[in-house]
Amino acid sequence: MFQRWGAFVYRHRRIVALVALVVAVVALPFATRASGKLSSGGWLDPRSESSQVGDRLAAQFGGGKSSLVALFSRTQPGADATSAEFQGAIATATSVLRTDPNVTGTVGYAETGDRRFISTKGDAAYIVINLAVTDEESVPFYRGLRAKLAPPAGYAVTVSGYAPFTLDTAKQAEEDLLRAELVSLPIVAIVLFLVFTSAIAAGMPLLVAGLAIPTSLGLVYWVAQLTSMSIFVLNIASMLGLALAIDYSLFLVSRFREELARGREVGDAVARAVATSGKAVFFSGIAVAIGLSGLMVFPFATIRSIGLGSALVVACSVFFALTFLPAVLGMLGHRVNQLSLAGLRHRLRGERGPIAEAEVVLEVTDPDHPSRWGRVARRVMAHPWRVLLPVLALLLALGTPFLRLEQGVPGAEVLPVGLESRDTFVALQADFAPGETTPMVILADLSAEPTSPAGIAALQAYANRLATLDGVSRVESFFTMTDPSTGLTVPPAQVQVLFALPAAQRPAGVAALLARYVSGNTVRLNAISPYVASRPEATSLVPRVRALPVDAPITRTSLGGTAALGSDFLAGQADRLPFAVGWTMLATAVILFLLFGSVVIPLKAVLMTLLSATASFGALVWIFQDGNLSNLLAFQSPGFTVAGIPIIMFCVIFGLSMDYEVLLLSRIQEAWRRTGDNTASVVEGVVRTARVITGAALIMVSVFFAFVLADEVTIKSVGVGMAIAVAIDASIVRVLLVPAVMRLLGPWNWWAPGPLGRIADRVGFSHVEDDDPQRPSGSAAPGTPEGQGSSIGSDPR
Repeated sequence: MFQRWGAFVYRHRRIVALVALVVAVVALPFATRASGKLSSGGWLDPRSESSQVGDRLAAQFGGGKSSLVALFSRTQPGADATSAEFQGAIATATSVLRTDPNVTGTVGYAETGDRRFISTKGDAAYIVINLAVTDEESVPFYRGLRAKLAPPAGYAVTVSGYAPFTLDTAKQAEEDLLRAELVSLPIVAIVLFLVFTSAIAAGMPLLVAGLAIPTSLGLVYWVAQLTSMSIFVLNIASMLGLALAIDYSLFLVSRFREELARGREVGDAVARAVATSGKAVFFSGIAVAIGLSGLMVFPFATIRSIGLGSALVVACSVFFALTFLPAVLGMLGHRVNQLSLAGLRHRLRGERGPIAEAEVVLEVTDPDHPSRWGRVARRVMAHPWRVLLPVLALLLALGTPFLRLEQGVPGAEVLPVGLESRDTFVALQADFAPGETTPMVILADLSAEPTSPAGIAALQAYANRLATLDGVSRVESFFTMTDPSTGLTVPPAQVQVLFALPAAQRPAGVAALLARYVSGNTVRLNAISPYVASRPEATSLVPRVRALPVDAPITRTSLGGTAALGSDFLAGQADRLPFAVGWTMLATAVILFLLFGSVVIPLKAVLMTLLSATASFGALVWIFQDGNLSNLLAFQSPGFTVAGIPIIMFCVIFGLSMDYEVLLLSRIQEAWRRTGDNTASVVEGVVRTARVITGAALIMVSVFFAFVLADEVTIKSVGVGMAIAVAIDASIVRVLLVPAVMRLLGPWNWWAPGPLGRIADRVGFSHVEDDDPQRPSGSAAPGTPEGQGSSIGSDPR
């Protein structure tokens, strides 16, 4: 099938190349607008308890719309934020803003007299600006609203909230992406030239990447019209697109040049390159897409969109690698080797005449060649146990930090210092009473009137239990009242007496309390915690709150708030994790079985990938959770691993590892079918692919590690984690571990039970066309008796 496709592309190479170019050109205008359609939200499970509490707050208490937090301070020290002058300045600054139709009002110290709006030093104050639109709807209005917030001379104001956080995140993502590309592309170009030693050949992968990335971002733009797509798609998709498009092109260009060096005609070389490396690219793309599809089982729009956006990148990379690239190679022919080091040496020596193809193609194609890779492969073959056991011990040791993994859902603190939304968020956490801006919100449903004696008694009993929990400093609701004359809390018995009075006889302010905290038979309670809501200490408090018993007439309680949202995210992730991991491993194993016709190869591949992933996860925790290398990598550790990153990395790493696995095993299988010698086949496969795999790995590591320059911690940790994973996989795993295991397994590598072997033979993907261009058609391969196939699907005994 792939041989026929390669021949088709060569026959119609100009049309195929033109169609591919048209696709990219059409997508380009939409790619430039993609970031404007991406969201910083999407971390909620709409079916979770915390999300349902948010919906009920909107329906029953008038909440649920977006809001902004404006932090006011004096430019000179020593201000009193409770003074009439300071509060008047806030009123002046917000006077124009309050007339905006998207603003429903402001709440602060002036409206409530509550000191929670005043900093602990008393020199700053914040107000909450309530909006009439949802979080996503507030983003396009924000800049206009911010412009109307103008403090008088001597005062400063900064703003945080969903809209500014989204805009700052999008701006930072674009800056991080540009910085990473400016650093990685020159390095990638150098690596490609060193691998190919030809400027023309080295330019082909960059050209394919230049088509695949804009096309995929154009598709992301249109998908974002239908479903929520995370702002992180921009960085992760571009990161993957650059790495995969270049790697896939590297595989094809290398094989094409190798076939030319063997004496094939250009058309035959194109067809052969597509039939071998093209097939490896196709199945590698499927494996990567399958790994990413594991993210689709999660209920969170952010994780799903990263999986979907990255899968689009993979599809575009495979599309251009199997259409545009072979078409251009067919047009270039032997000119693909021009502007080479061999040609430069030829001219410097003053030699005339054509340059031999073998001079240009420097990659070793002879397994008997005394190369560095050949020596390594033979040593592994000679001493497999001496290689296997230390390597296993090393990878497991590298993975041990992962055992102390703690995940948290961060806020704006992951953004770099200097962005207004981040700095305001951090100031609110550091300079004001802990937990005041992010309380745990409990909705208690009663079967009786909440202000009845029985209702108040049950609510007070529940609040007392809540307040005794470690991590809860106090509880607020309509029944937690303070005597303004003494500043003391009103005793429960007096509260019951107060609410037994007719409404007209109750003190001033009671009606406002009821409006804020009571809706029908539902009561809102705010539990104030000193813990930062995004940290594991706060999320671990959530199950204890939910486990508290209630007394009649309370029928149930529901918990929401920032900490509960984080806890529900972690719980939802844990619930779906086995399905995501299981699906990724099973589907990948099936693809490898259909490709190689063996049940042993897929099992080995899954185990090898798990080992490399474990080591990279250990590095992720050691660096970003524990804070090691924070000065070198220029980040401030949040004290936990950002939730979602491990599973995103797992699915991406699992797919990427198949990239090299498929290429290596394809060459080993070709040699095995030709010779029937397991040891020699493994050596040949390693030797023939080591240069390409090393170059591809250097490219991926360069692309991923360039994101260490990102100022946003989430993107930085993903880039560093994946760079480490690829480096481990391409060096330790593919060069040492895989050959050692295959040496020990011997002919069992290619075994499958009879029925499964027949299925693989029937599907036909495991068949590889004879590698020897000189062998007459129909002649048996060396090591394979006349009339017999390979041992794939047969019993090696």
